[in-house]
Amino acid sequence: MPPVLDGKYTSGKHKGYLFREKRRPPFLPISLIILALIILAFSLINPIEQITNINPQNITVPPPTATATPLPRPTDVHGGHIVFTCTRGSNNQICIINADGTGFRQLTNDTTNSYYPALSPDGSTVVYAANHNGSFDLFELDLATLKISQLTYYIGNVVSPSFSPDGKQIVFVNRVGDAPSALWLMDKSGRNPHQLYAGPKDIVSAAWSPDGRTIAFAMAVDAQFAYQIFLLDVKNPNSAQQITQGRSDIGGSLAWSPDGKSLLIFAGPVDGRRIFRLDLTNGAVTQLTFDGNSASAFYSPDAQYIVYNSIRNSTDANLYIMRADGHSTRQLTKDSEPDWQPEWGW
Repeated sequence: MPPVLDGKYTSGKHKGYLFREKRRPPFLPISLIILALIILAFSLINPIEQITNINPQNITVPPPTATATPLPRPTDVHGGHIVFTCTRGSNNQICIINADGTGFRQLTNDTTNSYYPALSPDGSTVVYAANHNGSFDLFELDLATLKISQLTYYIGNVVSPSFSPDGKQIVFVNRVGDAPSALWLMDKSGRNPHQLYAGPKDIVSAAWSPDGRTIAFAMAVDAQFAYQIFLLDVKNPNSAQQITQGRSDIGGSLAWSPDGKSLLIFAGPVDGRRIFRLDLTNGAVTQLTFDGNSASAFYSPDAQYIVYNSIRNSTDANLYIMRADGHSTRQLTKDSEPDWQPEWGW
């Protein structure tokens, strides 16, 4: 094997060269060395100043290098998922879809009807109403396992559940016997169901505020199927206050904005419902949709978008998404059977 020097192989015929005596370097005159040192000293005297003094008007100073400023991350319309009531065959079922239109799943496949899906705040479960035993009760479906648990048992006809922001309680609408439907409250497990507020006429929907202090609900006032919007202090059930006036065509669904400053409602003639935003600070009402027969609007978790159901291109409702200001509408579902009552969560 040839010898190795600095990691490389060398042949035997070069071995004598590698170890032979070094020769003395050639001699330089001292005068040349001194001259070289003088030239080097002058070259080190502020070279930038020397160039500038030669022809300053021809010097082009390059602009400072631009620092890349990251753009704010755009709100993602594709975030989260939406649960809704989906009519499939002869019954209403509970379905779910991603906000970008992918991942559709039918969660229930019952021979009875299911309505009013509500997502838990952590997005892990769906509570809904179903009439498996004749009257409507509330059921909970685990989205990971699809396991279904019954929460209420024969306490009346139960609809429109809404979670408290901490997920510990559920408010819902319940009709007992021939009395008008009223607001009820229970633990998330279904324990301790009890009446919270009963009005003079039917209550049809309820929604818990993001701060947990208030429950908004729709109740008939002058006539059946013509509702007004009320607010109720959770700690003072006798504090119900009507906040809408002068309209007799308000529908029965409503939803809070994530900041708690407004409500989404719908109103208009039966075949021409429109979505509105009701400002709770000043009572202003802003119309958001101008075509189709629309209802059941619900904010995205970041409040940048709204999902709702609308009849536009057929005789059946489909889900649509628009920006919170009412612009940039896009169709989410296109099934031949109705999709409605959407709720958006993570």
